[in-house]
Order: sequence, then structure tokens, then C-alpha cells
Amino acid sequence: MKLSARYWLRQAGIGLVFALIIATFGHLNYTQWRLLPGMTGADWYFLFSWLCFPFAKWVTLEDKRDVKAPTIRRKRKRRAADQTASVYEQMQQPKREPRLEAAPKAPLKWYWRGLVDVVLVFVGPLILGGFVTYSLRHN
Repeated sequence: MKLSARYWLRQAGIGLVFALIIATFGHLNYTQWRLLPGMTGADWYFLFSWLCFPFAKWVTLEDKRDVKAPTIRRKRKRRAADQTASVYEQMQQPKREPRLEAAPKAPLKWYWRGLVDVVLVFVGPLILGGFVTYSLRHN
């Protein structure tokens, strides 16, 4: 899925709702049930996180690019018995299972999407930074 302006605006609205809810809990005086005034460092972080939210959500849920992780290849030890084995002995050796592959990304249920949204409000800037760093090093 391409990153379009419509998707960006929709996800920015969702991120703003979650960021405002969390910021409201941070400014609430629980003894008097009143909101405290002022801008704190956490508010600036949530403002920055709100700006990163749509991109972080796209990276974690919608990005369909095939990213290859580095693989570790080990040399298989060769035994003398394997090299001198007859055809019949080689046929009786157990077959290796095929390599496991990751399942394709599937749509999530609404409650998982809500949980992902809450987590992305907190770690959106970290995901954006990691994605940019990965893109710069692997292009």
C-alpha cells in the first residue's frame, strides 16, 4: 500500500485521539479531578510522537515490501561415512524439513489495532528512527 495523503490524514487523526487521551491522563490531578495547565517535556514528546504515528503505523502494519534479514549460513560438517555410503544408505537417511517462512501480514482485529495504536503513540519516534536508519544503510 502506498503512503497517500488520505491515509496519512486518517492515521494522524487516530494518533491525535490516542495522544490526547494519554496527555489528558498525564495532566489530570486525580485528587481534585481537574486538569493542570502548562506544557511539559512529555507533552512535547507526545506531539512529536503524534507526527510520527502515521508513518510508524504504516511501517508496522501496511508495508508490503520484502525486507531480507541477514541469514547465518553454517558449514555442514562432512562425515567420511556419508561420502562412502551407498545409494541405499543415503536414501534411508531422514530428509531435512523445508525452511520455515514468515506468514504474510493479515488484517488485525479491532482490539489488536487499538492496542497497536496505544503502543505506537509511545514508540512512534523510535520506529521512525529505526526505519530511516535501516533504509540509509541498506540502499
